[in-house]
Amino acid sequence: MKIRNVLVVLMGLCGFLPLIGQASEATDAVMEVAATRMSTVVRVNGQNVPVIYVGQVDVCNSVAIQHASDRYEHFRVCDNQVIPRNTVSPSWTEEDGGRAVLAAVVGNSILFGEASQTDSNGYLISARILGGLRTDCKNVEVIISYDGDLVDRALKSVCGKHR
Repeated sequence: MKIRNVLVVLMGLCGFLPLIGQASEATDAVMEVAATRMSTVVRVNGQNVPVIYVGQVDVCNSVAIQHASDRYEHFRVCDNQVIPRNTVSPSWTEEDGGRAVLAAVVGNSILFGEASQTDSNGYLISARILGGLRTDCKNVEVIISYDGDLVDRALKSVCGKHR
């Protein structure tokens, strides 16, 4: 009877091992992105997903995993510990001056390498220049967050005269 119980427990654990591995993949990716402060793409649950560095919130780093075009899983990394947020970030609109703030942030990032500003509704809009092959074009990563959680991310190539 004792051997049977051990076998049942082992079979149960074997069924959960792939899930444990997937959690570990996601946790490891979140830790790496927080440490490097650079977004990347990793394989989680058999799919390639973006793992996005959102920014620093107090003493923690904020990271998100994008599971669909508008579905993010939010994390904080504090003292080398990954903490799931279990939050849903509110949608951002270009109303109430949001479009003007976005344009100013992108323009300033082209001039200074990176820029950020909070709009009138409390959304932080950040942009930074990424490496590029052409000197007349700048690759810009734009991150919109609310309370440290990713709301939207875009990669844009801005070519031509810059301010």
